[in-house]
Amino acid sequence: MVGNVHYPSNSNARLLDFLNGLTNGGSIKDGGFIELIDATIQYTDGWEEKLKFSYTNNSIIQLAVSLGDADSGRGIGAHVGLKSYPFVEKSQLSVRVVTHDYSIKGNIYHMSYQMINHVLEDKTTFLPLTHVQVCNLANDALEDFPFAAVNKEQIVSLQDAEFVTKKKTKVTRAESYAGSRV
Repeated sequence: MVGNVHYPSNSNARLLDFLNGLTNGGSIKDGGFIELIDATIQYTDGWEEKLKFSYTNNSIIQLAVSLGDADSGRGIGAHVGLKSYPFVEKSQLSVRVVTHDYSIKGNIYHMSYQMINHVLEDKTTFLPLTHVQVCNLANDALEDFPFAAVNKEQIVSLQDAEFVTKKKTKVTRAESYAGSRV
């Protein structure tokens, strides 16, 4: 499903806060549903349905991406110069995130004292990534985006991209899950 969301457009508004239900006046009520405007539902059989608006269950969204420039959706972080509260300086790590339908490479940000598992286990629903490359696992189509928010409940695995092997072998989804241990 593809569509547009509208969230408060003040200079400090962030797409991530909207998705995590942290803004007032947004389309999310208690994290339940997101209102998509000018939505297109793309079915697996190739059929498309266009709708003026649609409400999508927040828990099934795998990822949301920003189609604008590198600063779209960043709010206060996009401004040059000194940052006012609540800006926090963070460290960057290149990661690969795998959901059931996508392999996503991008940069995750964390405070210097945090381990990555702390970021994954905090109470927010969506994990922010920048400089993102999304691979659709169904057809290997690649797309680049400046920003993506990945639903943590939809994450199958997350790896440090520096340690991901460069050799690519084709493994079926059934083989991948059969050999998995958690």
